[in-house]
Amino acid sequence: MEKKTKSVYKEDESLQTDQEVQIDGKEFKFNSKLADAIKHFIYSKKKQSEVAQKIKISSESLIIFLGSIQSYNINELWTTNNILELWDAARELENPCLLRSCERKVGEILSDENFETIYKKANLYQSHVLWKTRSFLQRSFRSPKGNMSRTRIFTYEDFSYFLNEGFLNAGSDDIVLRSIFEWAEHNETQDQNTGIHKADGEEQEQSLKRKMDVETSSQEDDPPEGTSSKLSKLLRATSCGTATLECLQELSEHHLCNKDPEAKLIISKVLNYKLDRNTHGYWPPSLFSKDYHHVAVVADQDQINVFNVYSEMWVRLPKCPLHTQITNVTVFDNELYVISSAGFESLIFVFRNNKWGFVIDLPGRNFIVISKGNLIYFIDGTSSSVKCVSPRETPVLHSEIKFPDMMRNPESAIDFDKSILIFCSTDSDERSAVFCLDVPEHKWTDVGSLKGSSKNLVGFRNETNYFSLQRDGSISQVLRKQDESIGFELIKRLWSIQSSLRGAFIYSDTLYIFSNTPIECSSLCGILGVFWNVVYWHGEQNASKFVECFLPFEALRFSEHLYTPNRLLLLLGSGSGRLLHFS
Repeated sequence: MEKKTKSVYKEDESLQTDQEVQIDGKEFKFNSKLADAIKHFIYSKKKQSEVAQKIKISSESLIIFLGSIQSYNINELWTTNNILELWDAARELENPCLLRSCERKVGEILSDENFETIYKKANLYQSHVLWKTRSFLQRSFRSPKGNMSRTRIFTYEDFSYFLNEGFLNAGSDDIVLRSIFEWAEHNETQDQNTGIHKADGEEQEQSLKRKMDVETSSQEDDPPEGTSSKLSKLLRATSCGTATLECLQELSEHHLCNKDPEAKLIISKVLNYKLDRNTHGYWPPSLFSKDYHHVAVVADQDQINVFNVYSEMWVRLPKCPLHTQITNVTVFDNELYVISSAGFESLIFVFRNNKWGFVIDLPGRNFIVISKGNLIYFIDGTSSSVKCVSPRETPVLHSEIKFPDMMRNPESAIDFDKSILIFCSTDSDERSAVFCLDVPEHKWTDVGSLKGSSKNLVGFRNETNYFSLQRDGSISQVLRKQDESIGFELIKRLWSIQSSLRGAFIYSDTLYIFSNTPIECSSLCGILGVFWNVVYWHGEQNASKFVECFLPFEALRFSEHLYTPNRLLLLLGSGSGRLLHFS
């Protein structure tokens, strides 16, 4: 109906002339239909002789007039344009009661047809109507047919909010990514802070000043940034897990990516992951059906215990008769591989179809084990080499890579992008040497050093972002710079003791950590943009490794349930925590 009303109004508009209406002694020009309606409202109960030529009304009477919306709808007088004219007048009069009444009416008439006009004006005025527009958008995006083209006119703050809260029900990551670039293109010709076309100079400047004052007070650490930097922030806020190769390749060549190296790097990282998924060896949750459950796996002496992070239930997998002392666990092609010590050699088994199968035996023990791409890498400090095992091929022992001359005393290793980072102890506990093994080229690079000890260092990732966690609680983000060098940026220190870490991973904004060292319930808390909560498990036995995996539901359903696992669980959110002990 609103569409029809507008078309009737526009067709007739050229025949109308503006009339002056005096509100609280101040002159305003309204279109003739609106002015006539106000005049009729004022003088309807007066005699003809008492009707003045000039239309005069008080703010209080105008508020009553606003309440007569049903009466004037009959003659199609209560259009979007009419209400917006009254809103402009209320703003100029600075009468709070009249302004609230106008804004209430604006919220009531909000529709698909007039949304863009009202949204822009509400942002210009920084009005309470913005709350109405955001609620309207939330309801709109809940629908499978949510109009994503609307995102073009969003302010940066609104777009970021809807992305972070997951309100954009677009159906695919392709649509969301393209809408972000369309938004950035649209804002190239607009004021980058307000998202409104550069017009109405004084009003715009005042609105911008108010906006910048708010941003300055709430984001003291953030310098003012242009569209390019906001583009990269929006790209980080969205999940690109299911975006198609075609879409990513198209956007990587977008002219905005050429202008913004940061945005280019984000798209390139996701594109490289898609092109080299086998090299990365990473299985994002979006790739799994509901038959698979996200689990945490702990190897403890000769047992494998599994924690279902969704149901919070511990189970124990069937025991392999040849497991004597499990020294390591790894996940390859989303299958669980266990390394068991047998004298001076190690036996490798795979858990497949709810039973254990033998893979290979290797000379030596106490390997650092990490899966990457098409191989499982056994880093052996004794022989100063890396043994490469290919479970899919025959022979299983694929090759052996010698350490570079300067590399000795490996302590730990983590997955990073298309590489394996190996951390080695040095003569000083203050620094650890770091070497990079590229996959699959198997080329060595001396990365430099990491501050602190690398003993018991573990790694975890949040999709395309990689992190290291040291035994002293230091969390660092691992970064590949634009010159292809690798660096470590310290983010936070979670504790002050030395913890014998066995593994860590992020699931649903929670960092899960397993250690052989108890820890006091003190100051563990989340890190903004990385994870919100920390769950710390302490195993009383000497667990060897803690990894995440996706296991079929059938494998969990027929496993032995552990209702009272022997664990110390420390669960802490931001600012509060509780300590639970299961005996």
